[in-house]
This record gives sequence, C-alpha cells and structure tokens, in this order.
Amino acid sequence: MLYHVIWFNYLFIKYLFCCFFCFTGVYSCIILVFPSIMEMAKRRKSEHENDEERSLNTSLSAFRFPDLNIKVNNENLYVNRDQLMEESPVFRTMLTGNFKEKDAREIELPDKDPATFALFLRHTLPGFDGLILSAVTARSILPLAHEYQTDTSLVKIDKVLAACTAENEYKSVDKLVDDILEAELYSLSKYLTACIANASVFSPTAFQRTGRFDKISSDTKANIFIMRCAAMDKMESKISNCMKVLENVSYCNCREKCDNKKKVENAKNILR
Repeated sequence: MLYHVIWFNYLFIKYLFCCFFCFTGVYSCIILVFPSIMEMAKRRKSEHENDEERSLNTSLSAFRFPDLNIKVNNENLYVNRDQLMEESPVFRTMLTGNFKEKDAREIELPDKDPATFALFLRHTLPGFDGLILSAVTARSILPLAHEYQTDTSLVKIDKVLAACTAENEYKSVDKLVDDILEAELYSLSKYLTACIANASVFSPTAFQRTGRFDKISSDTKANIFIMRCAAMDKMESKISNCMKVLENVSYCNCREKCDNKKKVENAKNILR
C-alpha cells in the first residue's frame, strides 16, 4: 500500500513538472512571437489605410484646388495647375517658361472646341479613373493629346483604336489607308500594328488604286508586305495540298487532271 502511495505521488509530481515546463515554454514562445505578429498586423493595416487614402485622393483630385482657368471660347474650365503641368510638358513649358502665360491664373484657347477640350481633360487628368473611352471620343481628342503631348491619354487612345481596328472588317482599302496614315501621324504603335494586320488581306494593286499608297511610310509598306507573304505561304500550302489530291485521284482521266493542274497554276500566278 505504501508503495502505491509513493508511486502515485511520484507520478503526480512528474505531471506537475511537465505542466510547468510546457506552460513556461509556450508562454515564452508567445512572448517572443506575439510582438512580431502585432507589428505585422499594424504594418498591413497602415499599408491598407495608405492605399485607401491614395485612392481617395486620386478620386477627389479633379475637384481640389482648381487654381487655373482655361478659357476655351466662352467656356471656363477650372483645373489644378500642377496636375496639368505634370501630365503635359507643353503646358509645363507654357506656364513656367518665358511666355505670357507664365504664372497666369487664366489662359485662353480661342481656337479649341470647349466640349472636345473638356473630354480631353477628363481622359488626361487624375480623378476620372474608370471613365470609358469610346473609339469616337478617342479620335476626337487624339489631335489634342498629340499637340499637348499627354502620354496618359495617348496610351488610352492607342489601346482603344487598336482594339476597334482589330474587330473591324474593312470592305475597301480606302478607309484602311486613312487609318494607317492616322496611326503613323500620331505614332500610335498598337493602332498601326492592327492596321497592318488588316492590310495583309488586300493586294498591292488595291493599295495602288487609292492614289495615296505613296504617303505610307516605307517601314509600314515593308511590314504589310511581310504580313502578306505570311498569308501567301498559308495559301501556297493549301494549293500544294490541293495539287497532291488532284494528282492522286485515280478515277480522273489525264485530260481532267491536266486541266485541274492548269487552273491551280493560274490561281497561283494570280495570287503572286
């Protein structure tokens, strides 16, 4: 009986020691890890709050501190001077260089259309995120974006016109030539690439009939030729396969096979 009591006490004391060391070990781990977890949580919260603040500032920026009046004909458009200079090197030079507009609170643009210029500002200045740019609007503000060298709006316009051109099925080469010349004039690379892809389906003769083929740059002509050659390679492969089929048709007599070959050769010559 005494033995059992001693053995029970021994196990109980051992259990208490184990609990003590386990508790102190876990507690020390908590003491070491908990501050780092809290620090990480605070940092993430701070970053999230900063992102929200930046987003809010961007959304409200179009309505803050309009310290410059752009008078377009009889319409007054109020903008933030610093934002305008940041987006446009032309306006920056105008408002800070040795010009009459330097340090001016109002500048006049009598030769611009107020509605078009307002659209240009909405697609250029911060604070209008999510505003959809249509192909019609893109073309109307393109000359202004090019004149004032606003990369923000030029990138948007290039993307929109490229997507529109890729979906367009040109029924005549005249409209396509207009688009190619427009893309070259304003140096819109994506728009021009989409035009070249569409141009490859037309023959060189079709381009020459427009009378404006010479206005297209040599580089663009070369790219059109390369794209057409790629398309021709695919057609050449189809013609070769067709000829093989004709040669292997056993139930056709010689005359029929020769006539079919002649037609295929004529088609190849026309495509060249």
